Amino acid sequence: TTAAISWTLYLLATHPDIQDKVYEELENIFENSDRSPSMKDLSEMKYLERVTKETLRLYPSVPFIVRKLREDVEVDGYILPRSIEVSMVPYYAHRLPEYFPEPDKFNPDNFLPERVAARHPYAYIPFSAGPR
Repeated sequence: TTAAISWTLYLLATHPDIQDKVYEELENIFENSDRSPSMKDLSEMKYLERVTKETLRLYPSVPFIVRKLREDVEVDGYILPRSIEVSMVPYYAHRLPEYFPEPDKFNPDNFLPERVAARHPYAYIPFSAGPR
């Protein structure tokens, strides 16, 4: 959590235009109030959610994922036999240009609903995915 917050703050500090949009969203929700956020408030923070997801895309908390294959799997014409362990590195998967144009650019619009719907569900896996 600390690393994710630190990266988010760094990215906001280096992208003042995006920081301004987050600030505007929060001002619209809180209207100069100093009250604590409610669950309703959190559900309205759509842009901040996209910023957080984009941060985790660029700097995922999980460095690699390992799974043991339960059955043979074919990948690009090669057979990976059941019972072997395979590793996946989210840092690289999150930078595949077919899923994330300009993959090294901080762009919260990568998580607009229409872009998420058009992408493979496992193209973004900041905390791992699938059976363990």
